Amino acid sequence: MKQGYFLLILAFIMYLIGHILWSVSLLNNNSFLFNESTEIWLINIPFGLFSILGLIGFLKLYRKS
Repeated sequence: MKQGYFLLILAFIMYLIGHILWSVSLLNNNSFLFNESTEIWLINIPFGLFSILGLIGFLKLYRKS
C-alpha cells in the first residue's frame, strides 16, 4: 500500500515539474533551453511520467482495497 502512495506522490511531483517548465516557456517568448524541439520534449516527458506513474499507483491501491 505504501508503494502505491509513493508512486502517486512521485506522479504529482512530475506533474509539478512539467507545469513549472510549461509556465516558464509561456512566459519566455524565446526558447529557454537549447532549441524549441528540445524544449517541447523536456516539457512533455514529466507529463508522460505523471500519467504512467499515476495509473500504476492507482492500480496498486485499487488491488489492495
